[in-house]
Amino acid sequence: MEGGELSEGPEDQLGKEKVNNYGYGLIFSLGILIILIVMTYTSYLCIRMRSRNNPTTTVITTTATTTTMENGLIFIQQGLDEATLRSYPKLLYSQVKAHKGDFASSSGCSICLADYKDNDVLRLLPYCGHLFHLMCIDTWLRLHPTCPICRNSPLPYSSLAN
Repeated sequence: MEGGELSEGPEDQLGKEKVNNYGYGLIFSLGILIILIVMTYTSYLCIRMRSRNNPTTTVITTTATTTTMENGLIFIQQGLDEATLRSYPKLLYSQVKAHKGDFASSSGCSICLADYKDNDVLRLLPYCGHLFHLMCIDTWLRLHPTCPICRNSPLPYSSLAN
């Protein structure tokens, strides 16, 4: 080593190559990450602009039984109205037990899963004959237009055609 020059040994060169390789890997990883971020943001902007340019249809849910479209609004009936609910017969469970063969009944409400007591008021659904606690089935039918057991509609077929 003349003149104060230091020569690099093989270990020093390996160390510099490792640092260079890690640097290239880090730069490559950051580049991929930046590309993914830019693509995600661009996609977000495109979807946002597309939704502004296309007026969407507003859906309003009510308790009507029909689906109609007026002025770009869609009205969907979710359940049955109060007048229809009140038209279904109410029975005491003690009456149902006396006429057990006449109704498709069980010993408990399949909505709340409680057993019937003799003084419980039940509602009989027409067309399928299923029985439920009055409060349970009224709440159900306000939200769903079908029987919770058989999924048949308790509405007469003529009112479904309208």
